[in-house]
Amino acid sequence: MKGYPEKRVHQEVAFLGRHVHWTLAEVLSLDHAQRQQWVWEITDLIEGGDGG
Repeated sequence: MKGYPEKRVHQEVAFLGRHVHWTLAEVLSLDHAQRQQWVWEITDLIEGGDGG
């Protein structure tokens, strides 16, 4: 079984570090689904979405 793509993990870490100032350890303590949800939520806020 192939793991989650390393490049995507790096992108998520960079994005969350930049926008919410979380450390590498904090971001990596989240599982993939949690990181992805935070990326979606923050992206929605940045793009002016209403969260729904």
